[in-house]
Amino acid sequence: KDFANAAMNLKDNYKDLVSDQGATKVGNTDFTEGKVGKAYAGVQDGYLTFRLSDMASELGSNLTVGFWYKINASPDRAGIIVIGPITEGASPEAQNNRTSGFRIFRESGAATMQRIKANVGNGTGDGWLDGGTNADIAATANWCYITLTLTEGKATFYIDGEEVASNNLSKISWAGCDIMSIGSGVPRFTEWGHRSDNSLIDELRIYNKALTAQEIKDIIIHDSE
Repeated sequence: KDFANAAMNLKDNYKDLVSDQGATKVGNTDFTEGKVGKAYAGVQDGYLTFRLSDMASELGSNLTVGFWYKINASPDRAGIIVIGPITEGASPEAQNNRTSGFRIFRESGAATMQRIKANVGNGTGDGWLDGGTNADIAATANWCYITLTLTEGKATFYIDGEEVASNNLSKISWAGCDIMSIGSGVPRFTEWGHRSDNSLIDELRIYNKALTAQEIKDIIIHDSE
């Protein structure tokens, strides 16, 4: 697949393969056996940040964020991938400006499940992608493929190539968005406790188009082989 914005294989370094820029590492994150070779292994208080100015091309209105994810359900909520603006005047513990960018995160779901969710800002407000029990995964689940697609008009959220939630979206806003966090909601999505994630993340890619369900499934088949 072609991609224009970013590609992080997360095998033995934290570089974006498109821009050749490295992430800023916080904490003792490491690598472990992944879906395809090695993967990013989250730890308490650990995460990565990328400056968006380091990406090879500017983020636009149509894009796809896709990655492999193997959950560690402790703690029972966490940020996974976050691009968001500063909450002006708020403390570091109360950052929660959702009027631009996007947030992919998890919280407690039904019974002992974890629920994967997303949120997207359009410049003046935000829209939720909460699939309810369709977006629940077991704490003992193996690798799953998480995908968020955005167009001018719609945001769609997939798990393992199956649509679990969608929402009308006029157009994503990138106002004030200068960094991407991987493996945590810190520093821009902290008010509700979506902090570091002890889970594994592999083959993170940002495409400059909204992939179709079939294209997402093709990636899953390819990587699984």
